[in-house]
Amino acid sequence: MLPTYITEDVMVTILSNVAALAASRQLGISKLGLNQAITRLTTGRRVNGAGDDAASLDKGNTAQAAAREMAARVVTDQAAYFTALNTDGLNAQKTLDAYRMAEMEGSGNNSGAEWSALVSSSGGSSSAIALSNIKADQATNAGAMATALSNAQTHGISAETQQGIADAYLGADMGAEMANLTKYQILMQAGTSALNNANQSAQTVMNLFR
Repeated sequence: MLPTYITEDVMVTILSNVAALAASRQLGISKLGLNQAITRLTTGRRVNGAGDDAASLDKGNTAQAAAREMAARVVTDQAAYFTALNTDGLNAQKTLDAYRMAEMEGSGNNSGAEWSALVSSSGGSSSAIALSNIKADQATNAGAMATALSNAQTHGISAETQQGIADAYLGADMGAEMANLTKYQILMQAGTSALNNANQSAQTVMNLFR
């Protein structure tokens, strides 16, 4: 005959506390979810490893690499532009030297140390030749500047596009992850309370010895 305070509907055993095991298992699941939410919030990434989403990780990494390549090209294009800009400045000085040569030619003083220096700096044996050389060089240089600027813009747009693609695959929805963080914090607290309650059932056995 069972004691009056233990009925057949509520059998108490000491071999397995199934309720506590179930609560512990659910606590483990909640802990993993909480850790994942914290990781995503602290990294800003929805995918931090293959376990999160292997396919998106591969696509996101590919886009991220392409974005970095395009960003590096932008730097190269900008350097090419400033190189051409430097040439433009040098030609401006050559033009001033050619003007001085024209003045000396007009006054018949196109000889001596100053003239030799101007011939060397202007790149022409006369003002007309110097200006002709400058014109040809500036035409080429203008094309180089335009090309460098266009490439910098094009590669910059490509870098932004690839970065956006990478973010679409890898970026975390911060609002959703904040909601997940709150959810798993509540589940952890509730799970801990449920586990404590499940473990209390073992105390019923001790009551049999009182």
